[in-house]
Amino acid sequence: MAVQAAVTLNSVVYSPAGLKGGVALWLSRVGGIVAGFSKLSQTYKDPTTGTQTKIDFQIDVPVLATADSTCACEGTLLRTNSVKVSFWVASTSTLAERTDLYNRAKDLVANALVSGAVENLDPAYA
Repeated sequence: MAVQAAVTLNSVVYSPAGLKGGVALWLSRVGGIVAGFSKLSQTYKDPTTGTQTKIDFQIDVPVLATADSTCACEGTLLRTNSVKVSFWVASTSTLAERTDLYNRAKDLVANALVSGAVENLDPAYA
């Protein structure tokens, strides 16, 4: 099992926050307002039935009001954007197969197909 260490994603540093209910948690406490802490989590489940290990990563990015307005006071949680990446890995898979799966997922996230869908809300069309 890997020891929790700080994780930097797009220049945002997530510090280890321990394990809670079997979920590894990291927090970015920038801004000092708890509602605005960005969260990174990892869930790892060995197969209890079947043959696949399930590994989930999730990032939650809260958006707070930056100034008082008629809609919300400064520091009020306005919304949360998130991403979840799930892997199902067969217990009989080789290191080469697992590495291939990881590299394909990495390349998918870096692909224009994904950036267009997320950044521009432009899905793929047939």
